[in-house]
Order: sequence, then structure tokens, then C-alpha cells
Amino acid sequence: MKKMNLLLVALLVLLSAVPSFAAQMRVMVADISVTGVQNSGEMKTTLQMLLASRLNSDKILVVGSAAEADAVVSGAYVTFGKVFSIDAVAKTTSGKTVARTFVQGESQDELIPALGKLAEKLSAELVKSYSAVPAVVAVPLPVVTAPVVVAVPPPDGEFIKPRAVETAAAGGWVSSRLDGAANLMAAGLTLPDGSREIFLAENQRLVYYRQGKEMIKVAEAEFKTTEKIISLDTLAGSDGSLDIYVTVIRAAEPASQVWQTKGDKLVLVAEKIPYYFRSAALAGGTKKLYAQSMGRDDDFFGDVYEAARNGSAITVKNPVKMPRHGNIYSFNQLRDRNGDSLTVVINPDGYLVVFDQSLKEIWRSNDKFGGSELFFEKDDDANVRTTGEKTRWVFMNQRIQVTGSGQVLAGKNDGFWVVGTARSYKKGSVYSLTWNGSSLEEKWRTRETQNYMPDFLLDEARNELLMLQTVQRPGVTTRGTSSLTIKKVE
Repeated sequence: MKKMNLLLVALLVLLSAVPSFAAQMRVMVADISVTGVQNSGEMKTTLQMLLASRLNSDKILVVGSAAEADAVVSGAYVTFGKVFSIDAVAKTTSGKTVARTFVQGESQDELIPALGKLAEKLSAELVKSYSAVPAVVAVPLPVVTAPVVVAVPPPDGEFIKPRAVETAAAGGWVSSRLDGAANLMAAGLTLPDGSREIFLAENQRLVYYRQGKEMIKVAEAEFKTTEKIISLDTLAGSDGSLDIYVTVIRAAEPASQVWQTKGDKLVLVAEKIPYYFRSAALAGGTKKLYAQSMGRDDDFFGDVYEAARNGSAITVKNPVKMPRHGNIYSFNQLRDRNGDSLTVVINPDGYLVVFDQSLKEIWRSNDKFGGSELFFEKDDDANVRTTGEKTRWVFMNQRIQVTGSGQVLAGKNDGFWVVGTARSYKKGSVYSLTWNGSSLEEKWRTRETQNYMPDFLLDEARNELLMLQTVQRPGVTTRGTSSLTIKKVE
């Protein structure tokens, strides 16, 4: 009987062996040897950076170490007079060659376009070699268990505060591993039993959880491969309903959707809306819905507006003027001691910048904040001759939250591999800052996580800080995993 059971299990495994492909395979770009030029050391670094940024795509994730990689790319750059050749080879960590290709050019003016062609050819070979080998996925016996939330005792000094008079934060818990490396998080309604609705989003997936003593998955919705989720927001209506605004990029343009929960289901109620959406409480006030358009040449166009929805129709009013580098996702507002409105922005270089009412810069941080691996692609025909790329990557950033008491919350991720469009962060933290009349000064910050922190939010009603973490990045045969940490702020 025992042998028969073993045979049945083995048969189930064989029958369930199906091709399984994830969004991205992980590739490391190693040294590129240089022959025939004077500044070979500088040239090596430049070529490595350029090739890494062009390899990074929706199918390939460039990482910073061979230990994380599915394949390692090395290359050689050789010049003979004005003519050059770049050869590249990709091998698995065990040493097996999976791709080999080269490009040539007749002058240095052709170098950058040639690197783009090399990356394109190499990417095709890499994806082809990996997709040709189906991954065997073992399906366990059908035992259904709910995710377990592990209670974590409050560590000493969970919040690092520069002033001793501040009371250390206490309490909190960490969820079990959640399927999928989520990029975004939004909180929903608090239910009669005290549990809280949590929504997580991956590139093409929206997942609905109920978080109480345990983290229970309720429902999920899968999006098309031609769509990418770049923002996730919620807004409660006066009738007790909850709208879930999912900003989607399709064909390089916003095609956003609105969902609602109906019992234990996610229901689509509106789609193909040409706006970026964000729900925010500016200056710690009432939470409202905001919308902004995309321009033909601009990633974000014009003012940010208060928005209201009627079916798929969106009406906008009360424009909010944006300062330099301000867009719907990079700004918030706060008030000074006189009650005047100030605007705070994370600029493209990662610095916090504060503007006065006339949108004149009055302060800039010395440290960088933000940091996100989430991006979308936009056509870049105007610069293709310079960059050699038909599209450019537009990276999202950590949002700024401002509380009713005037605290400015900003996330901060640190990375060990940030080159061009190749980004991979390894730890994150949340900072609380307050405006002292002349600058933003630190009130507290959390200890650094041991993982990349793609999103966070403060639930002011409960005074709880929710931090989303990427426990395992997606790979060739896996969606990756996430976890949710909740800390009590006191």
C-alpha cells in the first residue's frame, strides 16, 4: 500500500509538469575586456553600465551579484583603427553557455546604437534559451491552509529617534510569506470584526486580503500581459462603498481601471480611463481623489486636479499647480506655523525639495529619499538617435504622506545596484520629518528592513505603520514573495 501511494504521488508530479515562466529572468553583467583604446579602465565601466541598462527589461532583471543571477554575461570590446567589435557570451552559474552574439561598427558614433542592438540580440537569445526548457512544478497534495501571521515581540528602540524624550514605538507583527513580489499596497475599509482590507498589486495582478490576526487572501484579478499596474489607490464613498483605483499603462498610455469588492469578489466597474490616479490627504486634510494626464511628449502633463467619477466618466476641478519636478505621484503639501501651504516634492535625483506658495524653492535635503524599482515605458522617438533606444523608462517613486499633525513621511531604499535603468534595492526604512520653519528635521525613523521596501503607509486611525517588503524577487520560474510588517507608532 505504501509503494502504491508513492507511485500515485510520483504520477501526480509528472502529470503536473508544465512550462512555468515568470516575468523576468535574472542576469548579471560582469567585466567587459577592452583592447585597442587608451582609457581601458574607464571604458570597461562605461560599457558594463550601458549594456546593463539596455538588457534590463520586462523580461530580464539585471542584478548585482552572480549569486542572485540565472546567467552571467561577459564580453570583449576590440578596436582596429576606427572599426570596433563587441562580443558577448552568457553562461549559467554552472558554466554552461546559453547565448553568444556580437555586433560591429565603423566609427565611435555607432557605439551606443550598437550596444542597443547587442542587448536586443542577447536578450532574444537568453529568453529563447530559457523558455525552451520547461520548468517542472511539483504540485503538493491538496491541503488548504490559511496564511499564518507570526506575532513579533516589540524590539528595543524599534524607532530610532534623535531626541531621548521621544517614546520608543512598541508592538507589531509580520505576516507569513505572501505569493507574488508586490509593488504596491493600499488599505481599504475596517470591517465589523476589526479586520482591515489590504490590496496588493504586482505588474499584472491585483490581490485582495483581509488582515486581522491572520492575513487571509480573499480574491485576486489577473490583468493582460499588455497591461502594467503602476499605481494602486482606494477611496471610500459616503455610502460605505470602496473604490479601488488601479492606474494601468497600456500601449505606453494610461488606461486605468476602477474595481470594487462585492462580498468575496473583486468586480471591475470602469476601465480604459485615460488618467493617472492617486488618492491623498494633502496637508493631512480630507482624503480625496486626484487625476493627471499624460502628454504626447511629457510623462506627466499639466496640473493635478481633484477628480470625481460617474461610471467611466471622470470630471476634474480645482487644479493644483505643480512646482518643478512635481507630478501626481511625487508631491504632497504641508502647512507652516502661519497656516500657509507649502509643497514638498521628491525630485528625480531623490532629494526632498520644499516650495513656498509661489512655487519658489526654499529648502532641499542633503540626503536622498525614495527609490523604487517600479517603472513604465514611454515612446522616445525624439532621442532615439542619441540613446539608441526607441523607448525610455519612467521610474515611479516612493510617495510622500503628510499626517494630520503635520508629520511628513518619506520612504528611503538603499541599493547595491543602481546603474541607468538597472535598479535593485536591498533595504528600506521610513522617515518622519517635521517643518521647523526653515527646514524639515527628522522626528523618527524605522530600523532598516532586510529587504527592498516597495511601498508603505501610515494608518492614522490606528497609528500603525504598514511596510511592504519583497522577500524573494520574481525569477524565471517564480512570481516571488512578499511580506507585510505592521508597527505601532507611539
